[in-house]
Formats: sequence, C-alpha cells, structure tokens
Amino acid sequence: MPEKPAEAAKPAEAAKPAEPAKPATPPNGENGNGRKRGFASVSEFARSPYTIKIGEADNQWKISIYGFVEFDAMYDTTRSYTDVAGPAVIRREDTLAGQKGRTTFTARNSRFGFRMESPTFHGIRPSATLEFDFRGNQPSEVSEAQFFNNPTLRIRHAYIRLLNDVVDILGGETFVLFGAQPYFYPAAVQYLPIPGQLLHRSMQLRLSRTFKTDPVNVDFGVAAVRPIQRDSTLPEGQAALKITANKWKGLHTPNALGTTADGAALSVSGLVRSFRVNEFSANPTGTKTETGWGVSFDAMVPIIPVPDAETRGNALTLISSFVVGSSIADQMSMTAGVTQPPLPNPPGGTYTPDVDNGLVVYDRGGTLHTVDWRSIVVGLQYYLPPSGRVFVSTNFTHGESRNVTGLVTEPAQMRAVYRLQRYFDANLFFDITPAARVAVSYQLTWQRFLDGASAENQRYMLGLYYLF
Repeated sequence: MPEKPAEAAKPAEAAKPAEPAKPATPPNGENGNGRKRGFASVSEFARSPYTIKIGEADNQWKISIYGFVEFDAMYDTTRSYTDVAGPAVIRREDTLAGQKGRTTFTARNSRFGFRMESPTFHGIRPSATLEFDFRGNQPSEVSEAQFFNNPTLRIRHAYIRLLNDVVDILGGETFVLFGAQPYFYPAAVQYLPIPGQLLHRSMQLRLSRTFKTDPVNVDFGVAAVRPIQRDSTLPEGQAALKITANKWKGLHTPNALGTTADGAALSVSGLVRSFRVNEFSANPTGTKTETGWGVSFDAMVPIIPVPDAETRGNALTLISSFVVGSSIADQMSMTAGVTQPPLPNPPGGTYTPDVDNGLVVYDRGGTLHTVDWRSIVVGLQYYLPPSGRVFVSTNFTHGESRNVTGLVTEPAQMRAVYRLQRYFDANLFFDITPAARVAVSYQLTWQRFLDGASAENQRYMLGLYYLF
C-alpha cells in the first residue's frame, strides 16, 4: 500500500518510525509493494500500516505493523455456539440447550501482524508476513473465564513471498486459492466464514502470475496445499483463474473491516484431494481410497460503481458464490455433525479413523463414500450518501448435501446430522472516525436434520473495532 515517505536513518542513529499514514485505500487494491492484489495474500484491512524503514532508498528494509482491536457482544437464542458459529450443529428444541439462550462478551478476534520487506536482489523482491489472533485451541477442561479472558494466540498467516517479473512464489500458511480468497468475502459482523461460505487457510506452495492490461487484469495460480489427510501421502492440488475489470470499480468490505474499491471480477477455481483411509475395522490391515473435488464460481459486481475508494457515498455492490463438490466440508465450515458409524456387532470393537470428520464416511458394510455439498452465497452492501460512513449489508446462504441422507442411517446419528442449512443476516456499520467503527447485526441460522426435525438459532451482535 502507498506509504508516507519516512526519512532514512543516519548511520550513527537508530531507525525511527515513520509518522502514521493517513487511513486511505490504495488505488486498485494494491498491496504494500505497489502490485495489484491478484492472488496475493494481503491482509483484510485496507489502510496504510505503521512502517519502519531502515537504509537508503535503493537498499531499504521495511517492517510494517498492522491489526485491530475488536470487542464483540452477542446474544444467542440457543446454547449452540461459543463466540464462533463455524460448523456447529444447532441444538434442537427438545434439548435444554435448544430452549435456553446465552450471552457472550469477547475480544478473541483482535489481531496483529507484521509484514517484512527486504531490498530487491537480482530482480527478486522478498517479503514475509506473520499475523496472529487469539482464537487458538485451548484445553477442553479450561474454565469459561479462562477461555474468554486468557485466550490462546493463533497463527493466521505465516508465509514467505518472492516476487519477480515472471512469477509470484509463495510458501507458508495463508488463504487458499479455492474461491480466489479473500477477494470475494462478504461484508458481515459475524466472524467469517458465515455458514456455507468458502474460507480456508492452510500451508501451501503456490505459483501465480498477473497479466496486466489497462482495462483488464487476468490472474492465474496453482498450488500444492497441505494434504487434507496426511496418510494419503499426496498434497492437495488447487488452481484459480480471476478476471478483473480495472475501471469498473465497486466498494466492498471483507468481513467488518478493510473497506476498499476494487475492480469487478469473475473467478473460477477448483481443488482435487486424495484420501487413503484405514479400513472399517477395530484392527485394520489395509486402506480404502477415495478422491474429493470442488469447483467454485465467484463474482463481485458493482451495481452502483465508484471511481475510487474515496468516493463512498451511494455505492452498491453484489458479492456472490456458487460452490459444488465432494469431501469439501472443511472449506465451507459444513461438517454437519457427520462422524463414522459404530462397527457392526459382531465383531464389535472401536474404529479409530485417521481422517477428520465430515469429509468421507463408511457405511455399515465397510464401503467408503465422499460426502457431497453445494452452497450458494449472495451478499449486498450499500454505502449511504453523502460520505459512506454509514453502510448496510445483507447476506443469504443455502447449503445442502444430496447424498448424506443415504450415508448416515444410525438413528442417533440422524438426530445429530443436518443435510440442509440456510443463513441470513442484516448488518449496519458506522465509521465513528477513520480508525474506529461500530456495527450491529441480526443473524438467523436454520438447519434441517436427517430425521426430518429442524432447529434454528438467532444471534444479535454488537461489534466495536479500532484499526491500527
């Protein structure tokens, strides 16, 4: 992102931080080195960070610090969620947790990050990003007070990037290519992913390239991603193609922060993944194999476009996504409660799977199946005139599995597994200052279970954010 120039440090003096840059959005969604976003894993915030510069202009090192502090208050009509909704199954009305609500206060979504850039060497421009939040795994036996007041630090992004005029090389943990993330994220107060939305970060080795013209940019990338099941021995393959109309710009906000103007875009992306699962036995002696796959079509359409990010009043933008595939529940936070069935009795015993729940499942006869899912996400965001300091958004998602009904047949499991999920939200945002934002939200999640019953949770949420 463009930064306010800082005076280079004298040889005998310590480097001094540059003055904080004015909160502003770079043109065309450029990142810190001035290149278009493409598939670069830039932060979700669209303002210039605090940057320390060391050395002369032609041999300069940079360290940028960015992040935000977030406070959230939420009331749920059931006891289904912590602060994160994610892939949780809603508690049914015939349970105590499905009849009673809960109130949660949390700051766990606050985060901070560092971006390091070193001088160009023989045409290669190295950089690295390290970003954290406080939503890490905690022991199940911790108290409620410990869970919320003493949260665990978690890595969100940790990757190295090597830029040159031929190819963009990225290695480490960040957003995956599937869904061309994070370009098509909706505006929402709820933590992303909202139910049914693609969002996934993982370790990967990625090659990408942006082909630039004045009216249109074309981004293409391929990646070898951490195997979804390490026992499969094969990395997951992903690829994405994105076409961006540079002069037809829409104002959009990924999640609750980072309002920026980017070109209208269409994308198609896909993945293929391998499974080699221990056979359905208490003492397996072999494995069964299956292949998962997914395709995503995504669009960002400026219905009422803007010339740049500073012209925010009366801007209307549509975000949409259609995803279809099998064994991709982890990408969509829709594991749906699917687990492996009990072993037949006899022989009995306990089956210990070597794969995460919700992706592949055995039937009682010992045949391995992939779990199909498809999802539609539609979101609108409108920035009120004259300044756009007040804006509203609404999102709707629909996700369903066409084959889980025939795969899960145990009565107890049918009560706990859903095949259909719908989500709706309405959000209101207000920029108190360029660095502080407040938002309120109403969210409704509804699930239909395999036994025909349904359950819903309503959430009322307040978010307060300070960007730095």
